[in-house]
Amino acid sequence: MVSAVSDPLSVRQRQQSAPTAASSSAAPTPGSSKAKGKGRGVAVPKWRLESYRRWAQVGQGQHQVAAAQTGAQALKQAKGQLEGLQRQINSALQGKSSSDGGQMSASRDRLSQQSVSYRGQTLVDRQFNLVGRHSQAAPRQFALKGTDLTASKPRDEQLNIQLGKERAQIDLPAGADREALARILNDGLSAIGLGARLGRDGQVMLMLNEQQAAMLDGGLWMSGQGARLPAGQAVPVKTQEVLPWQDPREWQFDNNAQLRQSQAKLLKTLNKVDAQLAQLEAVQQTINHRLAKVNRASQASAEVMEKASQELQQAMDRSPFRTQLSTMLAQANLSRSQVTELLQQM
Repeated sequence: MVSAVSDPLSVRQRQQSAPTAASSSAAPTPGSSKAKGKGRGVAVPKWRLESYRRWAQVGQGQHQVAAAQTGAQALKQAKGQLEGLQRQINSALQGKSSSDGGQMSASRDRLSQQSVSYRGQTLVDRQFNLVGRHSQAAPRQFALKGTDLTASKPRDEQLNIQLGKERAQIDLPAGADREALARILNDGLSAIGLGARLGRDGQVMLMLNEQQAAMLDGGLWMSGQGARLPAGQAVPVKTQEVLPWQDPREWQFDNNAQLRQSQAKLLKTLNKVDAQLAQLEAVQQTINHRLAKVNRASQASAEVMEKASQELQQAMDRSPFRTQLSTMLAQANLSRSQVTELLQQM
């Protein structure tokens, strides 16, 4: 025990008194590993690197199929609920049953509460749109209460806008019209991930994602210079959500006119869901076919294997969920053991 604990000074003295021959024998020779290279890593053969790449590619393909299956399952469930609501509306319009607006509203609300994601990545938004490389989730729109940010004023005004911890400072020029002011607001708010546009009534609407919308209640603060907003200390600003017709929460059932309008909106939504279901089923079929081809080609020539690998990559690039899954896999750092397990399942 005692001999294992050394004084630093005594250690240094022993090193200095060691024979010169011993130190020279420890020096690297031209043929030693240190002389061969500076790095400590072990060179991996090219064929093994290529195998790792294919393993990772197969793992990505399996995730693509799983995400498409998840999205398709959710859309099928939504389609069943939409068709049930459609039958309720048709019965009410035909006078076959009493118009129970409360029951139809409950069916509509269940539709609105669906959340579709795969390992934390959103696949379908609340308007039943696929969220992917060609389209982001539809933003939520909010009108401001008690203030008109696009009203033309005779003098310049600097606005300070804060949502949560994010802040933006925007200069609104004197004499600008509503369209110009809306563009300036949109450009300024984009710095903190928000948007702005004019509504049908000429009032500006804020465009937010789901996470930002959750912070609105008591979390939106603004100040100005007295033209549109009070100067000095920022004040909380109230908002009201403006629903587009594509959002089921906008559908109403209080009278026959509303029933017919909701019926038309629902039919358009059903057609969109059917088209997206067909797209996801095609993605699953194509990628599964390419995965099987890669598996069969694993014992074939390098040229055949490379062609099968390229076809798989092209199929995955066309998947609507490629962007989200690329982010997910980068964060997860898919391991060799995970990919090997996926290969064994094929």
